[in-house]
Amino acid sequence: MLLTAATNIIIRDNIQVLQINNAFATAEISLFGGHVLSFKPKHDDKERLWLSKNSLFDGKKAIRGGIPICWPWFGDHSSNTDVAAHGYVRTQTWQILNTEETELGTTLTLKPATSVGDGFEYDAQLVLIVHIGQQLSIQLHTTNLGNTAFTYNCALHTYFTISNIHQCELQGLSEQYADKTLGYQVFETPQPYRFIEETDRVHLQQPSTLTIIDAEHSKTEILSSGHDSIVVWNPWQHKSISMGDMADDGYLNMLCVETAITQGQNIAPRATHVLQQVIK
Repeated sequence: MLLTAATNIIIRDNIQVLQINNAFATAEISLFGGHVLSFKPKHDDKERLWLSKNSLFDGKKAIRGGIPICWPWFGDHSSNTDVAAHGYVRTQTWQILNTEETELGTTLTLKPATSVGDGFEYDAQLVLIVHIGQQLSIQLHTTNLGNTAFTYNCALHTYFTISNIHQCELQGLSEQYADKTLGYQVFETPQPYRFIEETDRVHLQQPSTLTIIDAEHSKTEILSSGHDSIVVWNPWQHKSISMGDMADDGYLNMLCVETAITQGQNIAPRATHVLQQVIK
């Protein structure tokens, strides 16, 4: 295992977790799921990611919070009801391919144990590149190694930490969205964009920058590329109570703003597509 001076590894229950501490930030990445758990820049010492205090680290169930990797489908599979939602790589143990330390921060490259699984039989290679510096950059590289084009969906399912969902505003989205809680009916995006109920919305937009305005006007900026959608999710109280790996009031302190491909990304043979999210 190749680790830099800024990186060490600990065991949390049944999971190996990388801890990064460099001049710019601290971060944690679970090798189970290739899952970023924490990112705290040192210039303001403010945690950007939310992690459920009831998350399981048993190496079986996907971790609740941080940045789950949804691939090669997002949500339920389009035709196979026997496979897990959001794909299969978030419950695999990922391998470290490379780590690098520069004057700009720490870069880690990881890959899942396999990119092939039930529900997706194409010849693909999946690589995750995470850079921890003054900002967090996470890139999901999907390469078609075969001779036949394929289509897939995916998402960086990021849980952002906030002080109170009732005092939170999301800036940068407009136009219409499809509301999953109401059978994908289409509505206009509210302005200002605030939250008063369960939210599960697909915005078919490609904004380059979004901003979460938290209580007391603190800001988190989100830059996206390679996406066709932004998904906004908060389970609200009833669903929080129903989830065993989430506290009953967990919904108050999190907001998912997900850089996603929901409409299908086609990749030609030998081509690579990159989905990226940058968090400031």
